[in-house]
Amino acid sequence: MRRLLQHGRELPPSLRSDILSRGSEVVAPLIALLADPSLDDVDAVGEGYAPLHAAQLLGELRAPEAIGPLLEALSRTEPGYLLYEDVRCALEGLGSAVVPQAFALLARTEEPGYREDLLCVLAHSGVKEERIFEALCEQLRTGDGVPAAANLAEYGDPRAIEPLTQALSTLELEPPDRPFANQLVIELAGAIEELGGSLEPLQQARLALVKKQREKSRLERLLRALSAARPIKRQERPGRNDPCWCGSGVKYKKCHLSADRG
Repeated sequence: MRRLLQHGRELPPSLRSDILSRGSEVVAPLIALLADPSLDDVDAVGEGYAPLHAAQLLGELRAPEAIGPLLEALSRTEPGYLLYEDVRCALEGLGSAVVPQAFALLARTEEPGYREDLLCVLAHSGVKEERIFEALCEQLRTGDGVPAAANLAEYGDPRAIEPLTQALSTLELEPPDRPFANQLVIELAGAIEELGGSLEPLQQARLALVKKQREKSRLERLLRALSAARPIKRQERPGRNDPCWCGSGVKYKKCHLSADRG
């Protein structure tokens, strides 16, 4: 663990292999690193990468005792941060064992952002349970429709086509004065098609209008940036299921994620 803390972004392959070869012996120390929020800071020992390495290694070890600490770590980060993505990947790798604890936390927390995170974990767990499907449909009805549509598409139950279609048909369009205005239209339409459904003519027209407005807005922002006297500020990377930073309306994981990692 001391050797792990001596490294920043990259762990030497030999050190990674050494840690993983020790199996259950290293689970508790790795959990301690993950659970220490003081190590998140870029000025901390390890330059803030120690919890990231711990999450990755715990995921590779498939340690069920790490589920609780991983879910807890999820509550102190958010989409767009590297720790969030590494914790999410580790939880996805733990499969069905994550579901009971995620539901227990979902029943206890009222914080909207954390509830979204837990529902996302459930959608990506690979488990097909009626209570998961019902929770995701409830998120579509009462919560933020963008993550709800992405979660239902990931969950993969064609029964979601009907509520997604109804949500798209009754949705009122926003004025196209924001970079991601009417993103919900794109997300709902994409989820319907991903689940094997088809868009009605009116829905197709709505989607085409939003994409046209999006392209116009993107061009206007580009022209403003080119005419500015200062460089464009680089922003945090979005989460995998968030709209891509380029303004295409496509999920980040299906657009620029691979290129950005490269």
